[in-house]
Amino acid sequence: MPFDALVAPEQTKSLSEVLDDRGITPVSREALAAHQQAQLEKFAPSFWYRHQALLPTALLASVGCMAATGGMAHRLDGSSLLPSWLTLAWMCVIGLLIGAGVFRVRAGSHWEERWIPTDWLDELGVPAPIARLARSLHRATPGSVLIIGELLEERVVLDPYLLLERDGETVCLGIWDGGHIIACAE
Repeated sequence: MPFDALVAPEQTKSLSEVLDDRGITPVSREALAAHQQAQLEKFAPSFWYRHQALLPTALLASVGCMAATGGMAHRLDGSSLLPSWLTLAWMCVIGLLIGAGVFRVRAGSHWEERWIPTDWLDELGVPAPIARLARSLHRATPGSVLIIGELLEERVVLDPYLLLERDGETVCLGIWDGGHIIACAE
């Protein structure tokens, strides 16, 4: 067609150009990486999780030591049943503590990322300033996707962050913990 040259396709801007046009500075990669590492260290596996083979041994040794102490006390004072009752009470307490989960074995945490639609931002608890920015930038950059990163510990979400990605270019829009914003693109 003769007029095809007059109707040029719209040039799409890169993600960094859209951010520059709007005067937005994303959360730096270094800040996100430092936050991720700090949270992995904070929510590291417990001692008992790392040494699971020692837990039953330690609990049985504790009960065995109490039984031995009760037996020695009973030998010294042969007429009283008090040492036997103390031993039985101690074994019951240890059994109740084990049953109640006092000796908690906390697994380590790990980061998972997944794509999300903009409609889910409120449902996932993304703070309002980060959600507004994400919706605005998502509309301004066709073909972009929102990625939520979550620190998971035994199916509990601890510290999420939100990324915007397009054509291999990724920027962090915010990091939060519950209602508390840790870092936000400005």
